[in-house]
Amino acid sequence: MHWSSMTDKEVKKFYNSKPWKQKRPDILRRDCFECQDCRKRLEDARAAGVRLHGADTKIRRAEQVHHIKELKEHPELALEDENLVSLCTICHNIRHGRYPKRFVKRKKVVSVEKW
Repeated sequence: MHWSSMTDKEVKKFYNSKPWKQKRPDILRRDCFECQDCRKRLEDARAAGVRLHGADTKIRRAEQVHHIKELKEHPELALEDENLVSLCTICHNIRHGRYPKRFVKRKKVVSVEKW
């Protein structure tokens, strides 16, 4: 059977569907609510003898379930366990090429200069 790609409206409908709402928590539980990209980063660093620092030493909590082969192009794999992976929001954004800009806190003015 050949599947065609999905429209944005169909994608939205899928993510609101009962089958997805049942599958998503199953995948998060399967992966122990751990980001699989964070886990891989740590395993790869350990294998290469590389020491990581700061936030890179942690496995963040997975809050997203990502379709490895994109849902829009491969709707036939929408609910296949092998095509789903648990990711933290940061790693999910990286997988989609969304690099959020870091917010720079502005220093509060202690007092306004009066000359």
